[in-house]
Amino acid sequence: MDRLHPNYEFALRFAQGKTLDYGCGSGEVVEAGLARGIDIYGVETFYEGGHGVRERVAPLLGDRVREIKNAVIPFPADTFDTVINNQVFEHVQDLDAVLCEIRRVLKPDARMLSMFPSREVIREGHCGVALAHRFCGRPIGYYWLLAFRLAGFGYHKSRKSPRKWASDFNHWLQSYCAYRPEKEIMESFRRAGFETRHIESDYVQFRLGWAMPAWLFKRLGFMVLQSRPTSGRNGARYSAL
Repeated sequence: MDRLHPNYEFALRFAQGKTLDYGCGSGEVVEAGLARGIDIYGVETFYEGGHGVRERVAPLLGDRVREIKNAVIPFPADTFDTVINNQVFEHVQDLDAVLCEIRRVLKPDARMLSMFPSREVIREGHCGVALAHRFCGRPIGYYWLLAFRLAGFGYHKSRKSPRKWASDFNHWLQSYCAYRPEKEIMESFRRAGFETRHIESDYVQFRLGWAMPAWLFKRLGFMVLQSRPTSGRNGARYSAL
């Protein structure tokens, strides 16, 4: 297996006990974790605009990787010691419901690692254009993306013309992303029954080996959150399995 992305490596080092990769995509973290002897599972919706490819995880599907249907994680309550998620929650439309469902499958003394950007981030990480997420879905969004693309910026160009690339990303950001203010995100975690703290400094130290102010990393990159269930479920929803 190729060298893991630093986010994947950081997540696997966070894993303890029975672990769930929520939004596991094409299963790279699950495969790497199994190779290291970690008792790890993955769940994915395999939605149209996502990076999860059903064919890619076919050997693990139904066993180590399972499909989320009707927003239900297909595991009983109190199953996991750790949940990890990497660049997932900015694609979730109902964050409260997702967090409550994750809370359901976590053991009382478990913990969760979440890495994802808030609305306050400067660079939109999927297309590589500053503030693109602020303008998506509006006419200015297309022209904003086009201007940066013509200036040489942008990811995943795939030999598309600048106009086609700008149009596709403007639509994709509107359809598949839900950037929320940090304050709103933290309130969602609290309502779902989590105590949450920022650990961006730990991630920066791991990845770069030197200190960077947490506020700066959150603006340039993404938030890194460690959460633990509070005593009691605080109204977290139970799903019938």
